[in-house]
Amino acid sequence: MNLRQGLGLFIVSCHLVVKMRSTVLATVALSGFVLTLADGKGKGKGKGNDRIRTIYKDVAIIGGGASGSYSAVRLREDYNVSVVVIEKNSNLGGHVNTFIDPVTGRGFDCGVQNWIEIGGARAFFERFGVEMQPNVRSTAETVSIDFTNGEKLTNYSPPSASDRTAALQRYLEVAESFLPVLEPGWWTFPLPQDIPADLLLPFRDFVAKYNLTAAVPMFHATTGFGIHDMMGHLTVWFMRSFNVNLVRVLLGIETSIVPVSRKNQDLYDRILTSLGADALTSTTVISTEERSSRKGVTLIVRNSATGVKTRIVAKRLLYTAIPSEANTSPLDLDREERSTLGEFNYSASYVGVVSHPSLPLNKSLVNVPASAQPANWPEAIPDYPYNTRFENYADSSYFRLIAVGDQTFTAAQAKKVIEDSFDKLVEGGVVNQTSPAQRLTFHMFEPHGLVSAYVTKEKLEGGFIQRLNGLQGRRGTWYTGASWGVHLSTSLWIFTDTVLERLVGDLRG
Repeated sequence: MNLRQGLGLFIVSCHLVVKMRSTVLATVALSGFVLTLADGKGKGKGKGNDRIRTIYKDVAIIGGGASGSYSAVRLREDYNVSVVVIEKNSNLGGHVNTFIDPVTGRGFDCGVQNWIEIGGARAFFERFGVEMQPNVRSTAETVSIDFTNGEKLTNYSPPSASDRTAALQRYLEVAESFLPVLEPGWWTFPLPQDIPADLLLPFRDFVAKYNLTAAVPMFHATTGFGIHDMMGHLTVWFMRSFNVNLVRVLLGIETSIVPVSRKNQDLYDRILTSLGADALTSTTVISTEERSSRKGVTLIVRNSATGVKTRIVAKRLLYTAIPSEANTSPLDLDREERSTLGEFNYSASYVGVVSHPSLPLNKSLVNVPASAQPANWPEAIPDYPYNTRFENYADSSYFRLIAVGDQTFTAAQAKKVIEDSFDKLVEGGVVNQTSPAQRLTFHMFEPHGLVSAYVTKEKLEGGFIQRLNGLQGRRGTWYTGASWGVHLSTSLWIFTDTVLERLVGDLRG
């Protein structure tokens, strides 16, 4: 029996049909199995004798952030579904950015700071042997400085603890009334004519209506810096960042947790090890050969480090990344997908760890406009683009920072904003520059890219959410991630569970 005859018997026995040509050698595989014989000259199969392997899986997952990594684990381990994760970065975790001091080995998290202990959060960490403990908030002294001129605010009166707590409690009471339509995900969001009027208010009007001004600095300091125009955003979008569970943590009703190692990246490093060959890091989708509910999904991906291409044939696609035009352009979107996803607008943010011998230890230098004096709290948010702070990590010389702008905000612009803010601190006398002068040292600088997806009030009233929900399962593709759920990891995991249930039901018919 020659090779072609043997291959034909193998294909028939597996109920697979592969069209062969005299000049085409093929790759055949069962779910989770790869057998690469060679390449061909057909569409997407390379040229000449270039080799390309084909992977067959039940589900291909685009994005290895909080939602994608969680999905891969649950599908593989809890649903017995074969997966492959396609992640553009060299590691998993998305916005979990941990800088490791090369001398001490100590971790400094400049991205995700902690996880809210809801649902199965602690159990998920435990399955990977990551020991958790309650989070302890920073004890650094807050110094309010207008970063536009580097001058310390001398007449600023921050809200009292009692006023702030009372405002948070009022916010919680109202926010809890919207839980059925906001979490988990958009599944039960009202029809346009039934959207609660409060959710369509600009957040500044919502703050005024419910007397929440004493909580504004905390709103911004906690999650609002991920939105380039927090007070101008619709309340519905703000509540996706500052959700009920977060308020409960701030009020001491619920707990936030962190790894005992103080390295938030630990979880995702262990997930990467567990996934092994099922995680394709440093890899992006470059084209789509097929995407339908009947035939499944066929993607061509390329490793950015090696240039090696791989064909992925999957029964279903789970998309977890930000659905920006740049990210989705290789997916052969149809008109409905393109028009719906194209309605999203975004903010952009960058996080980093820096040091400079003149930055004061045990302090958090926070960017607060002078117009916030003496107690004009709604004005306590800088005009974008801006650097939010220089926050000293306890017992170290490192400082955390976050730069925020609209969706056109680039990495180069973000670095300039950060460096300019430092120069202003020197000009204002808050920081005494060294002699000779030194620049900031960037130990980590990571783009969080486009974040905080939103659409206008007019789009919401035009049925945007219903159109967005209509994409779920369409053309063999399901969606999760921050654009479809609350922006906090463990809340996203809860939403993702609802997506996975539907995806697996669809997969198994």
